[in-house]
Amino acid sequence: NQMAAVEHSNSPLLIVAGPGSGKTRVIIERIIHLVNSGIKPEEILCLTFTKKATEEMSQRLENHEISDVNVSTFHSFAKSILEDNVLESGVNISSGVIKRSAQLAWGLKNIDSFDFQHVTIGNNAEDLIRSIIDGIRTFKDELITPDTLKKYLDEKETEELSEEKRDLINRLSDLHRVYVKYQEFWSAKSVIDFNDIVVEAINLLRTKPLIQQKIQKKYKHILVDEFQDNNYAQLELVKLISNDGNVTAVGDDDQSIFRFQGAYMKNFNDFEKYFTNTKVINLDQNYRSTQNIVNLSNSIVSNIEERQKKNLFSKNIEGNTIKVCACTNENAEVEYVVKTIKELLGKPITREDGEKGIISYGDIAILSRSRKSGVKFVKSLKAHGVPADFVGSDNLFATPIVKDVMAYLNIVNSPATAGREIARLLKNHGITEYNVAKINHFGEKLSESDNPNVDFVLKSLQEIAKQEITQKKEILEFVTVLTKLSELSKFRPSDVIYKIIMSISGLYKRSISDNTTNNRINQILLKEIYNYALEYETLYPDESLTDFISYLNYLFRFDLELPEELEGEENILVTTIHQSKGKEFQIVFVVDVAKDKFPLRTRTKKFYVPEDLAKGLVRTADEKTLHILDEKRLLYVAMTRAKSHLYITYAQDYENRKKEALPSPFLDEINFKDNPLIDATSYKSNIDVQLSTGEHLEQLKQEHQEIAVTSINQMNLDTAIRKIIDLAKIKHFEEFKNLDGFDPAKLFEIESEESHIDSQLYQKSIPLIRKDDFRLSPSKIQTYEDCPLKFKFQYVLRVPTPPKTYFGMGTAIHAVAENLTKMQKDGKESTEKLAFEILNKRWDTTSYRNQRTKENQDKVKSKEMVKTYMEWEKNNPNTPVDVESKFQIKINDAVISGMIDRVEQTPEGEYEVIDFKTGYAYKNKNTIKEDVQMNIYALGTEKLYGKLPIKTSLFYIKDNKFVPHFIEKEPLEKFTESLGDKIDAIFEEKFDAIPEFRKCSRCDYASICDAKEELT
Repeated sequence: NQMAAVEHSNSPLLIVAGPGSGKTRVIIERIIHLVNSGIKPEEILCLTFTKKATEEMSQRLENHEISDVNVSTFHSFAKSILEDNVLESGVNISSGVIKRSAQLAWGLKNIDSFDFQHVTIGNNAEDLIRSIIDGIRTFKDELITPDTLKKYLDEKETEELSEEKRDLINRLSDLHRVYVKYQEFWSAKSVIDFNDIVVEAINLLRTKPLIQQKIQKKYKHILVDEFQDNNYAQLELVKLISNDGNVTAVGDDDQSIFRFQGAYMKNFNDFEKYFTNTKVINLDQNYRSTQNIVNLSNSIVSNIEERQKKNLFSKNIEGNTIKVCACTNENAEVEYVVKTIKELLGKPITREDGEKGIISYGDIAILSRSRKSGVKFVKSLKAHGVPADFVGSDNLFATPIVKDVMAYLNIVNSPATAGREIARLLKNHGITEYNVAKINHFGEKLSESDNPNVDFVLKSLQEIAKQEITQKKEILEFVTVLTKLSELSKFRPSDVIYKIIMSISGLYKRSISDNTTNNRINQILLKEIYNYALEYETLYPDESLTDFISYLNYLFRFDLELPEELEGEENILVTTIHQSKGKEFQIVFVVDVAKDKFPLRTRTKKFYVPEDLAKGLVRTADEKTLHILDEKRLLYVAMTRAKSHLYITYAQDYENRKKEALPSPFLDEINFKDNPLIDATSYKSNIDVQLSTGEHLEQLKQEHQEIAVTSINQMNLDTAIRKIIDLAKIKHFEEFKNLDGFDPAKLFEIESEESHIDSQLYQKSIPLIRKDDFRLSPSKIQTYEDCPLKFKFQYVLRVPTPPKTYFGMGTAIHAVAENLTKMQKDGKESTEKLAFEILNKRWDTTSYRNQRTKENQDKVKSKEMVKTYMEWEKNNPNTPVDVESKFQIKINDAVISGMIDRVEQTPEGEYEVIDFKTGYAYKNKNTIKEDVQMNIYALGTEKLYGKLPIKTSLFYIKDNKFVPHFIEKEPLEKFTESLGDKIDAIFEEKFDAIPEFRKCSRCDYASICDAKEELT
């Protein structure tokens, strides 16, 4: 069946790929087959559901020396359609794509202006706003505009309806009010949401047939991955760009678990109905799991009606029976899972490739229906010293590091009323609770008024010399931090955030001090808060720091997930089933499989598309039935993540309720107590005291470690030493259960030759980058050559930096050059008016952050550059071959990807490369010979067109200056050899700094770099 799917031709193809059936490999092999059949890689489009899937697919193709296939998410592809046709679309998205978090905050911020007539806000406004925003997304996924909805509501106004239908219509009339304001607001801000990217691309293709035909002509074949997760709009996009049924869709309706995000349940039926003569091929052999796991998981979904018929099987060993364990209570369930994991670790195992090994942390996953359910397991694992990563925290912004940032912000905003925040940071700096209480008490005595808006804690600190108190030195160190904070009140929110996290607090520096999962999460959270500030200034440029703090508080009322997926390969993964999709593990625990927990109770959506308005195929079941089917498929997905061992657990008592919890009805359906594939067992224990002690010590240890590291980063060494002594006490207590015999003096009885931290020699270092998934580019390698440590900060750790106005201007100029060159290639005439229109459409105001004078000056400069470019283009004797030409080359097994601004051909048939620059000219004919980008572009051109260009040139448009680099084979070979050495050094993680006065003085990372030159 796999070979039949790979080699099929002449009609649309629907591949129904069961779990573990080699879906991705089949897609890769099919692309290889299409290329071998004569289709060029650049004529193949592969649409994926996630960015991660895109990266994985691209990497696998690169391993087969195929790099020009357009592998893209639906949203990225749709966005490229709009950007390539910016004049025809009329859509201005110069300020970027808005995130869901901003949509939710906007709704909460403006809730009183919506004038609801039928829905009640009540005491949970965030739930209502979440429902409305998700409702708007659902209507967009069905391509239903506010006008279409209004017309429908008007028609229903005079009809006789059931009470239930009338109630829905009333709610939708309130949603319509928000929908209209929603569209108006984002349009006015020149931003777009993810759903509208696809919607606008569809509108463009429907109204501009020439553009549609151009795309249809460009792509000879289209592949769609994870087809079951596509929504109606995405399927419509595929229909519009396909031609002659040149489509392969790959998916599994049994794994459709994203209906709540708009997945179109009738995708498979609609595909077969629209694409006539569709060939359906089932990939029904599971290469992942044992026979017992496959057979039991099949029984979960086998009775679902209207599913694609399939006969899933496995030729692997029969394997162990599946363990289903009934635990007396939640603590017993946690202990059973942790105890079983500890027993399994280190045991021999034969992996699917036949290789023998032992069970390690990375082989194990704990999967839960909800995020909240996973918390108790990860806490217990850590308390028992078992490394675990928790993906899917339900309240990320209640984490200590975010609370610290909010404390700093509130102090900047209103130091006289920030007593609570000052107390928090005092504790973080190692000041005892006793001394914090004395400071607060002294502040109360200083009070000379009854003003409730002043708490006098700040004044108390400023007069610390008058107090009888210990730790005065440490307190004075903290007062200097407060002084720095007081100087930030005049800055924009993003500048305040940046200065807090990058310099004053030491928070970011602390988060990169060690490559742990917790530190990586902290890095992501700090960057996310900074990004919130930048986005806020785009949407609300005239609002104050007080307004921004209120905005953050709106955000924190919602459950927001990490913007980047994060997990350690060497640790046990605790995550939700939704987030486990696409993964596999030797051993899987599916937990809390109890009634009302799995399936969850049905929660009817307040806002959904009525069946008589829906544009897709009409569903045949009611919402309650659909919910049960969703949950059943979710359990199926969880079970099929397992290769060799599957455990299903539930507790008979949750939260000390009087009524016994029953097993999930899904377990009853498969007769789990008498099923020969299942070993039904029970577990009883009481571990309350044991666990709470371990968790308490772990929490104490973490708190003191964070304070010690902060103090070292800020050179508050007295505080750091005190915290190190406290940590030694904790360690002593862990070992002996008391403090008898503890002597801090022994800590300092260290010979100088013993100062090396021996333990680090035995710890396996987690690589920061891997050659198989880290992409290099000419600019990255140039940065490494300038300073390896800067490369680490910028591209490995991705440390945030303030936006640069010249980037926005440069992007707009490049867009003009790209569009005008495409017009030139198509034989269309370009005019100055047209060029300026493109410039305005692609102009990014956000990077200027309300610097209107600077922005107006740059617009004038940009127009002059456009004129210079057009004059050059008019007198250029060469013919353009391509613009923004993507290439990939391999050096020392590392992939270097790049994009050449312009490749052109001379009248004699030779190739030349042009790289546009909008800054000041600083390269000359001598220094350009060693330029990394120019030489790599030469290698890229050779890969694309089969021969080297005669020259690569920098065109400094502002100065109207060309700097050419004439390509010679021998110097290029020497460059390639030295390039290989640099690449090896990068993947050996040699990130030593190269301090130099001029470069360090303007480096974005000076505040966190210990190696920078002193600039005194």
